[in-house]
Amino acid sequence: MATTRAAAVLVACLSVAHAFQTSGLNRAFAPRFTRRTALSMVDTTEITMPALSSTMTEGKIVQWLKGVGDKVEAGDAIMVVESDKADMDVEAFEEGYIAKIITPEGEMAAVGAAVALLAE
Repeated sequence: MATTRAAAVLVACLSVAHAFQTSGLNRAFAPRFTRRTALSMVDTTEITMPALSSTMTEGKIVQWLKGVGDKVEAGDAIMVVESDKADMDVEAFEEGYIAKIITPEGEMAAVGAAVALLAE
């Protein structure tokens, strides 16, 4: 129950921060600390770009199968990655909630780079 509540608070804080950034309001009134504070209140784990082959140095995120706020169980497919050889589903190794997507669909990320944050 506490995990669900923490994830809901995190998603709400991130939504408020996003609204201020995109609304065109004077930056003096925008809460600059909201995103950092919200994520520091919850334990997070980085989801990193895996090496899907021995020659892979970077991968392209073709599709996110889970979105911000979605519950993730260990073994769930969370994204589709295009490597130098093929498109492959990438599974989560831990359970939690997607707190933030760092690398959007269509963008490249180096192997080992953080592509998302998972709130526990």
